[in-house]
Amino acid sequence: MNTPYLNRVLIYLQQELPEIYREHITLTGEKLVVFIPGTTDFNKAYEILYQTIVSCINRVRNREIDLEFTIKSKVQERDFKVFK
Repeated sequence: MNTPYLNRVLIYLQQELPEIYREHITLTGEKLVVFIPGTTDFNKAYEILYQTIVSCINRVRNREIDLEFTIKSKVQERDFKVFK
């Protein structure tokens, strides 16, 4: 378990994500979870979050582990992984 590293990634993403999602990202176990609030279109929000997260993570030079993400709303959920 690499909790200190994941906490740093969480803090970094809280600063980089679009403002509406900054307070909706959490660390659950070894997975970063972003909750899509309200009635936002899931597919549109997923695409924005996916592109933003991958772009941010690709800027990190020394990634220590593969990073697992879940994007979810009240009725939908989708996982993806960014490899080291």
